[in-house]
Amino acid sequence: MHVMREKTAVEIELIARARRLVPALRERAERADREGKVPDETIREMQEAGLFRALQPKQWDGYEVDPRTFFEVQMTLAEGCMSTAWIYGVMGVHPWQLARYPVEAQQDVWGEDTSTLISSTYMPVARVTPVEGGYRISGRWGFSSGSEHCQWCLLGGVLPADGDLPVEHGTFLVPRSDYRIEKNWDVLGLRGTGSHDIVVEDAFV
Repeated sequence: MHVMREKTAVEIELIARARRLVPALRERAERADREGKVPDETIREMQEAGLFRALQPKQWDGYEVDPRTFFEVQMTLAEGCMSTAWIYGVMGVHPWQLARYPVEAQQDVWGEDTSTLISSTYMPVARVTPVEGGYRISGRWGFSSGSEHCQWCLLGGVLPADGDLPVEHGTFLVPRSDYRIEKNWDVLGLRGTGSHDIVVEDAFV
């Protein structure tokens, strides 16, 4: 049986904040398409509205809302600009993922600025070499939506077998200083998502 859940005051407010952004998003949608990037002021307004904190842990100034509220915020943003809604759906879920990393990794990302944003591309293409204390990785990943607005990236790769541990898919958390964005997103639809390639050349993780 499906049970309806009442939204909290915070959830209602987040959706209302997203609703108030819709006219501006609609006004900027053509510009996002033309420039191949959601405008910086849109990202700033979304951050000021706390939208990227929806799934972020309270420990790091987040709201920890129900995922259904996160989706409703995304659908509301889509009424103004589909590209904005797309990158919100991608970037906005990463705080939930980072919360499942060791606290040291969370500290690295949010320790100085809890508004820091993360992009991703999970294609398992990393060339992975085990070294003392971690791995060295290299590779090129496609389709990292919103990457120009982010300071970290989650990158897919296959971890080699290690003792009793079998080969498995892993996700590497890499700072902007260890990768470059190759701007090659030139498509007809969702142009504003800026889903460019990410290139890493022998970074330690």
